[in-house]
Amino acid sequence: MYGLFTKEINEMKQIRHLSTNIEGLLRNFKNKKLTGLFDDENGNPMSDKAIRKELAELQAKGHKLIGSDKCKGFDPFGGGCPGHPIEDEQ
Repeated sequence: MYGLFTKEINEMKQIRHLSTNIEGLLRNFKNKKLTGLFDDENGNPMSDKAIRKELAELQAKGHKLIGSDKCKGFDPFGGGCPGHPIEDEQ
């Protein structure tokens, strides 16, 4: 699945959602446009300027990570996804 990976911890399988480091994203896109990488609340692609503004606001709040999927308990301050137990598919 896109944005997810599983990991077995002490015999228990977990799904962990992937996240993106904001500082790294901005560094890697220093001379490139971010246009189209994110959608607004209505599902429309955001402009480069709007994305950079949003990322700057998140950084000002102390956020280091953004999630790539809806994740209950996501820690944007550095912890990311806490992991979510999944049932064994037997």
